[in-house]
Amino acid sequence: MSFPHCSSRHLLTLAALLLTACAETRQIAVDGPAMTAQPLEPLAGFQAIDGDDYYVRLVSEFSGQGDNFLKGGCSDLAPYQKGDLSAALVYRVRNDTIRFQGEASGFLYQATTGKCNFRFDAKKLYLTPWLRLDTGRQTQMDYDFYTNANSDLDVSSLVGDVNAASGILALTGAGLGVAIMGQMAGQWVQNNQQAVPAQTQSSAKQSSESHSLPALTAYAGKTGKLNQAVFDVFEIDEGGLNPFKLETRTLGKLKVYPEIAPTLLLRTGSDGVPDARDMSFEELNRSTIKSASGDISLAQLLDQSQPLDKPNLKPDWKNYAEVENNCRKLKLTMKALGFNKFDRNALLYYFLANSGDWKNYNTDRRRATDSGLRPRAIAEYRAKNFDACLAEDDYTVMKTMGLAVNTRADWDQLGATSLQQEQLFSPLQSIERQLLAVLRNTSAAEMERQLYPLLMTGDKVNGKVLLQNHLGDFGLEKLLNPPAAAVPAAPALIDTALPPAPPAPQTVPSVPPVSPIPGEGTQVSAAQLTQVFQGLKIGELSCARPAPGLQGKGVGILLFTTREGSPRAKGGALEFEFADGKISRIAFQLPTFRDFEQDIADRPEVGGCRIDPAWLTKLH
Repeated sequence: MSFPHCSSRHLLTLAALLLTACAETRQIAVDGPAMTAQPLEPLAGFQAIDGDDYYVRLVSEFSGQGDNFLKGGCSDLAPYQKGDLSAALVYRVRNDTIRFQGEASGFLYQATTGKCNFRFDAKKLYLTPWLRLDTGRQTQMDYDFYTNANSDLDVSSLVGDVNAASGILALTGAGLGVAIMGQMAGQWVQNNQQAVPAQTQSSAKQSSESHSLPALTAYAGKTGKLNQAVFDVFEIDEGGLNPFKLETRTLGKLKVYPEIAPTLLLRTGSDGVPDARDMSFEELNRSTIKSASGDISLAQLLDQSQPLDKPNLKPDWKNYAEVENNCRKLKLTMKALGFNKFDRNALLYYFLANSGDWKNYNTDRRRATDSGLRPRAIAEYRAKNFDACLAEDDYTVMKTMGLAVNTRADWDQLGATSLQQEQLFSPLQSIERQLLAVLRNTSAAEMERQLYPLLMTGDKVNGKVLLQNHLGDFGLEKLLNPPAAAVPAAPALIDTALPPAPPAPQTVPSVPPVSPIPGEGTQVSAAQLTQVFQGLKIGELSCARPAPGLQGKGVGILLFTTREGSPRAKGGALEFEFADGKISRIAFQLPTFRDFEQDIADRPEVGGCRIDPAWLTKLH
């Protein structure tokens, strides 16, 4: 059957009108947010959650139901749709503490004539910069949901302006970077914010809702939680050939949640605690910070900041008061910029690393023990504790990050160790004073009198000592041989009737020569030892210090030089073993014995005795 041309044109027009009248419409709807929580726990090694532990930022992210979740039912056979439709969810974020405010869109939906002509824009957004937890939890968040059909409200333009104004919030990064720090965040947003256009609400087809979200972070003591708001986003189709048709499909979920990080400048260990080891002040200063005008180094950020008093990062490192004062200025600047305790204290540690007073204050226990630091030195080191800049908690944080520092408990242990060492060194120093007095005496008779009460063998024989020689063959046996001496004969019986006859002189045979001294040594008397010391012609003497490897064992060692005419050229080392104020063994040693030379090079001062390594050149 055929129709005239005119009739077919009328039929097509009628069909178009019918399709338009029965056109299908799509709207976007959002359910109220469902709140879920995740636990926020203290970092390893800490007993409670501190607002200075973490940074927090708020994130918006949309997850759709598949890649083509809005294309279902889209075909060229349904080209007609009523007017323009649009919907948007807009966040309004505010933090009065840092005078920060901003807006951003969670999503934008826009459709024009034709079901396939639509736009759905829902990007991952960072709604706030990184803020310390104590500041970030003050952030308040509202949201507005706009929908319109054929209204004068241009939702698309509104969202475009909002996104342009809030583009600063979308900065991302990783590693040493991403920090938009506290007090600067509000300033950056203000500098980049554009006016949101006035919204005309003349159409009954337009609607908007405004709601507030509960706080997304909360903590107290050991417990805390991170709240996540989840919006279910729906597509509602209605109309078409069936005017009673109403279909609802889930498009996806829009989530708003907090992200946390313990550091922005450092790496983190496996337990999540920042690790500040093996870094430097220069390396930290080169750390990249992202700003509205592009990347900026931490050094530039510090230089451009406007604290009450800007720190001098290159003070006179030998001036304790100046270093301490600038340490405090740097700490206050870092805190004003929004850095947390880990990043602050890492920078402060490496800033102070150039100070000798800082190194002394953080003397480790082994160094103090090996160097034999006296209680007076311990007290002097501890007095310069930088307490105008650092609190006890700061030292704890540094130690938690793997940095070598002394806490108050460490200093208490160092003090106790020093007193114990003092108890060990005091007997050595007492023996040292007496022995040096003996060796410096030029009178043989006085030397012998001083030596006798100082000597006692291991089997409690007074006035004698075990003598050993590991210095080489320098004629020690000859020094021990006393010369022959004339002595009077035994007196005869006295006859009172006759005058006594003068006694005839008698010569006592000389003592047999001393045989070579074996490796274990031989016992000698105070008189024989006096002959040895006098015959050696001892010149300079060093102080005495514990023999290497035998600290606390009652063994001391000192160095001596010899004068011209001595059987031992240059000199050597004198090792002595003592107990209960008596010397039981004396041994002549090479300076290299027990690696003594290396010990002096490594530790010039031990137990209050300092021997300059240059002293050893006199013995070679």
